[in-house]
Amino acid sequence: MILDISNVINQANAISHSDGLRLYDYVITNLKGKDFILSFRGVNRVSTAFLNASIGKLFVDGYFDESFIDKTSTKEIILKKIESVISNAKNPDIYNQAVNDAQQFC
Repeated sequence: MILDISNVINQANAISHSDGLRLYDYVITNLKGKDFILSFRGVNRVSTAFLNASIGKLFVDGYFDESFIDKTSTKEIILKKIESVISNAKNPDIYNQAVNDAQQFC
């Protein structure tokens, strides 16, 4: 199953921490244990706050790995941000600080 992120957050800009949590909750509620691919098709902008709250949290909680991203439909700049977030998620101290920093701005 391909999940278009823009359909879950109902917009083309994946910016806010709360939208990231909305994606996280959607995946946990509807796709846990199922095969799925996240597509950034139709997404124009992505912030690390959004990615930390969604991709980073899914990764840390064991529900996600890099193979779940539709890389063919994802802009290179977004892929680089995702790689950075996953790299941080592999180091819990850095990840937790990034999440705490993002929450201060939301």
